[in-house]
Amino acid sequence: MGHFPIKKITRRQFVKGAAAISVSPFFYGSLARAAEEADLVIAKQGSPSQLLQAAMAPLGGMGRFVKKGQRVVIKANIAWARTPEQACTNNPELLFALIRMCYEAGAKRVAVWDHTCDNYQFTFARSGLKEAAQKADADIFSGHGRNVYKQVEIPKGKKLKRAELLRDVLEADVFINFPIPKHHFATELTLGMKNLIGIVWDMEQLHKIDLHQCIADVNTVRKPDLVVVDAIRILLTNGPKGPGKTEDRAEVIASTDIVAADAYCAGFFKHPKTGRPFRPQEIRFVKNAYELGLGQIDLSKVRIKRVSAT
Repeated sequence: MGHFPIKKITRRQFVKGAAAISVSPFFYGSLARAAEEADLVIAKQGSPSQLLQAAMAPLGGMGRFVKKGQRVVIKANIAWARTPEQACTNNPELLFALIRMCYEAGAKRVAVWDHTCDNYQFTFARSGLKEAAQKADADIFSGHGRNVYKQVEIPKGKKLKRAELLRDVLEADVFINFPIPKHHFATELTLGMKNLIGIVWDMEQLHKIDLHQCIADVNTVRKPDLVVVDAIRILLTNGPKGPGKTEDRAEVIASTDIVAADAYCAGFFKHPKTGRPFRPQEIRFVKNAYELGLGQIDLSKVRIKRVSAT
């Protein structure tokens, strides 16, 4: 895996260059408005790096989210000891590009985290994500030790009132949720919000209480500043561990609204009884999160932009 050049000028570089010449205050105002033209961007067709660049540009680029000297935490999906081709874990090239983009925007350090289900040494190696993270100069950590968690109250939680969550996620300057859409035996699907179960120490506890509601409750604690959905290849059956049937969607979705991102990705999968694509409200944790005010479930009310990466 080689280095992915950043072909397009970043917003930070653009603004820095613009500052060297005389421009009116209106110019900066128009830049700010341009960064808010979309709540959810869908990029198709291109390499992982091209897809990420295309998805981030309408949101204002990574410079809108990451400022100079900040510490970034990426919650990846590295739970299973599977190869990248099996679509149970993130695409390594996309993780590499995401980390490098954070550094281009000025990040001081980038840390990649997951609380793996299989042995973390096997998952980190077999998924190719440890190698990708290290090549991009990021730290990669496993949440298998209880000392990296912090107990917090969850005042907005309906069923989950307290939990031990990854301290690094809670204290990060910038938090990026980096899920991969998959079938899931217990919740129909695993999407962006379900990815945050991997910041919880006692994951089994959530299954015993009410998994769908607990997913929504956990998401009230630390809202991601950015959601980057890895839908380059998704797992359609036998999830979340696979192996199962995969589909090459060749998409990267970037959003500031995690409910909208999950609502869109739910349509990738077919309802087992009707055979039609899932409606967002049929995935109970998506509906629960909408009812908690975490985002918009009605995609007709979301500013969506579709772009081609090539």
